[in-house]
Amino acid sequence: MNLDPKWVPMKWPCGPLDFALRSKAKAPESGVKETLDAWTQPAALDLLKGTPINCLVVEWAAGAPEDAAQQVALKPLIEAGRVKGISFVGRVSAKDLAAAATSAKAAGLAAILITAPAKQELELPAILQSARDSVAWTAATSIFSASDNEWPGVKMDTMKGDTAVAGPTGVPWVNSNAWFSLLAAELAPGKTVWLDFDPPDDATVAHPASYPLAIADSEVYGSRWILSLDDKFRVGLLKSVPQATAMWAKANETLTFFTSHPQWHGYKAQGILTVISDFSGDNGFISGETMNLLNRRHIQFKVMERSKALQVPMPGEKALLWLDRDAPTTEQRAKALAFVHQGGLLIAPTYWGPAGVKPTRRDPSIAYQVYNVGQGQMAVPDEGFADPYQVALDTQLLVSRRNDLARLYNPATTNVHCSFDPVRQHRLAQIVNYSAAPAEFVTLWVNTRARAARFWKPGTQESQTIKGVNAPPGTDFGLPTIAVNCGLEIEV
Repeated sequence: MNLDPKWVPMKWPCGPLDFALRSKAKAPESGVKETLDAWTQPAALDLLKGTPINCLVVEWAAGAPEDAAQQVALKPLIEAGRVKGISFVGRVSAKDLAAAATSAKAAGLAAILITAPAKQELELPAILQSARDSVAWTAATSIFSASDNEWPGVKMDTMKGDTAVAGPTGVPWVNSNAWFSLLAAELAPGKTVWLDFDPPDDATVAHPASYPLAIADSEVYGSRWILSLDDKFRVGLLKSVPQATAMWAKANETLTFFTSHPQWHGYKAQGILTVISDFSGDNGFISGETMNLLNRRHIQFKVMERSKALQVPMPGEKALLWLDRDAPTTEQRAKALAFVHQGGLLIAPTYWGPAGVKPTRRDPSIAYQVYNVGQGQMAVPDEGFADPYQVALDTQLLVSRRNDLARLYNPATTNVHCSFDPVRQHRLAQIVNYSAAPAEFVTLWVNTRARAARFWKPGTQESQTIKGVNAPPGTDFGLPTIAVNCGLEIEV
């Protein structure tokens, strides 16, 4: 039995153990126990009829007195689910992983989810979960999970006391897990990452969290969200409240959109900038926050672990951002400088280019020394990299928007992710709208000539052809209204 990368997971809170764990954290709201009990019933699985969801994550063993009662309560649910083709993953926080895995296998579970590597062979495959700032990338299981992620969307809480929360964007503050998904694809290639995060506490049936957005923000950048519904939403579904059933339909419409285009996950991410680091230790914070802020500034970037010695740049790549204070190896240095000699830009915290090159100040407003090396340049800050906000802002100014692979006009709170299928010579531009309001009158510009593009959006079975408008040196595409996300396949 192996972990299945085609699983579409969902948290399925139910049973006495789930209630006990919640009660330890805080007093549950009225009706929660009844909802947890209702979701242990096989009839609750009717909610999944016609959806892509085929894997449920349930509490299994926590080393608590309620473990045995939980496993008894789940037996009918698991048996009914397996008949419907649903797999179950049991969350285990008990110390005796071997015993938990044995009981899970006997009950018909497909895998267990654990928070520490097993010290012995288990009778079931395990999905290893850890906080995203402490993922052991080399030990990651074929499906692994990261917690402590953001709920995607526009951050409305922009004030703390009488001080505004501001950064390098100057536009609505958008929370996204995009940068971590790109990092996971680089540091754990060929593996599937499940992002674990829950809806905000203030979500209500009348004003629900945007589940389609949480799905899109994960899938567009190559990850998968463990779908998690808030308590009020689950109560609303049990009672067939119209707002809840409508949001559930929209969420599954978005899930179906991505499961209908599985090939997109195999496309290569494109960027005008490659961010290079070992992404660990002292470099972990600045690299993660810099990528987060670059994404907020709509900079299309790729991620590269520095030990890979600078693989061949992709078409359209204009700059390298070497974030670590450590100097590169001889091989890395040679490849980085070869990129610069051919006209590329290298941004690094210290100068390690050829000796004897005198720096200049390219722009008085940017505190960087610029070294002309061959046909390109190496830019070094006066005082190193200390503040990720400043690094992101300076990088955008140094790289320049004129080198963009794609741009959005009238973008509001939308963003675009570019990827490339080298076999079919197709480019894919996926757009995500982080606002609760639909994005209207948005134009996508790409830096290549194209007569038309195939436009895909959730809720439709067929693509729509959108004609390109010549906008040298590229092409404009006027887009229909974007509710949450869409994709354009552009033949180069």
